[in-house]
Amino acid sequence: MDPDICKGCIKIEVARLAIGMQIEALDRPWEETTFSFREFRIRREEELRLLRENCVYAWVEVASASGAHGLSLDIPVECATECAALAEPVDFNVEMAQAQLAWGSARAQSWRILEAVEMGEPIQVGVVKAVVKDCVDSILRNPSALLWLTRIKFQDDYTAEHSLRVAMLSIALGRELGLPPSELEEIGVGAMLHDVGKLKVPDAILNKPSALSEQEYAIMKSHPMEGYTLLTSQAGVPLAALDVVLSHHERVDGAGYPRGLSAEEIPFYARIVAVTDAYDAISSDRVYSKGRSTLESLRILFKAANSHFDEQIVSAFVRMIGLYPSGEIVEMTNDEVAIILGAPACNRLKPRLLRVLGADKRRCPEKLIDLAGSTFDAMGRPYAIRQVCSSGAFGVDIEAYRRRGLIQINGG
Repeated sequence: MDPDICKGCIKIEVARLAIGMQIEALDRPWEETTFSFREFRIRREEELRLLRENCVYAWVEVASASGAHGLSLDIPVECATECAALAEPVDFNVEMAQAQLAWGSARAQSWRILEAVEMGEPIQVGVVKAVVKDCVDSILRNPSALLWLTRIKFQDDYTAEHSLRVAMLSIALGRELGLPPSELEEIGVGAMLHDVGKLKVPDAILNKPSALSEQEYAIMKSHPMEGYTLLTSQAGVPLAALDVVLSHHERVDGAGYPRGLSAEEIPFYARIVAVTDAYDAISSDRVYSKGRSTLESLRILFKAANSHFDEQIVSAFVRMIGLYPSGEIVEMTNDEVAIILGAPACNRLKPRLLRVLGADKRRCPEKLIDLAGSTFDAMGRPYAIRQVCSSGAFGVDIEAYRRRGLIQINGG
């Protein structure tokens, strides 16, 4: 097929196709293939297999083809830099007001869920669905606002805060994969509820700072089934959400639990939440470990792709988060500390920064730094990033700077 006929599409080898891509045309007539339908979004590995059996090339909608050429790299640099950004029609600073309202409601509900389980009361599933829908709406307008809020981590009940962040990350990842709003809502509900079974695990095990014994680990591994059993008695919980609760600790190599499912046996939404669940756990402070930086966390996920996690989903997550996401704290080669404001789509490795601490790690006059330009420090040295730091490093409160109007993030 002539690519000019398929406007808004790009021609891609079928070996480079990924889940979430919208197929618009093939290199042969549809009638000559085994497909009974035309123009579809790839949802399953089985569809990828059929595409590879039937043709050599396919024409893919540009907006759904983000990062197609970075899927098989050993490190996630190109996964994060070669993508064509999805449209973000609402300005970050405008959307933030709505995002904060949605976040506040969802945060309150995540606490109510835990309280209901502890008290033996029914979960208000209808309310959960309503707050998740507000979050989906915000993420569809501009995901950067709610993703920014996931970086502000509180030292409160880990299960409640973690479930909230995993829900936001899962909705945004579903958007990156091209899922429609109704499916994003189901993923969000499942993610909000994914760890309710941990309320059946003793605090002494949940909060143990040292390694769990074999018996303790067996109890910990019971939480997906405990959550599933609890929620099957609740009216209105979507079946897809139940899949997430039961299967978010399954692994593509079959080494997960509780059922030892592998690859395509694991429900698609559960594979999504498995990635976001692991990412938030790795990047958060726990009783037994300090949170890793975004870059370290992404590298850990990427190394586990195709063993623990679905490779295509991990690749999409890396593209979505990026190597230098807004709100990340970085230390410069001159020892100064800055907050990442974002990066232009054409150069994701050269972000814009706000310098907030001097080389002595004390507050100093803020300074805008554009690594894509020629910006130098007081000694005439060009600015460069030494390391990406974990959330809250050096006591930097990113939200305090945003509230002061010093952080202006533009879509890039």
